[in-house]
Amino acid sequence: MRQTRQALGRVVLSNDDVIHARKSADGIVRSPWPIELHTGAKPRVEWIIDDFYEVPYGCFVPPRGVGILVAGRCLSAEHEAVASARVTAQCFGYGEAIGLAAAISVQQNVPPDRIEGHALRTELNKLGAQLA
Repeated sequence: MRQTRQALGRVVLSNDDVIHARKSADGIVRSPWPIELHTGAKPRVEWIIDDFYEVPYGCFVPPRGVGILVAGRCLSAEHEAVASARVTAQCFGYGEAIGLAAAISVQQNVPPDRIEGHALRTELNKLGAQLA
């Protein structure tokens, strides 16, 4: 089984975000991976040629609850978009970004849902993420 439960975030990564290689001011991970679905009689692949999309921080921040973040394959995304966003390299990036958000939350005594995605992106860039 490749996909089970997912969180609902403040932002939902859409299929169009992936297919149209959308960028986001609060994007915390870049992905060039296509949408690939391997079920049914005819597999589907939507390639992103010489480009990438960005996954916003809000895909990991639930709309309610205190002090909660999610990371990994359970990000908030449409079914087809998850087929792209769930690959291992991106999950490494999610872990780094959400771990950093958790550390900022503790160090600055601010709930994770109050951390601005663009500020998290800036801190990731200081660590070498090259999201600029």
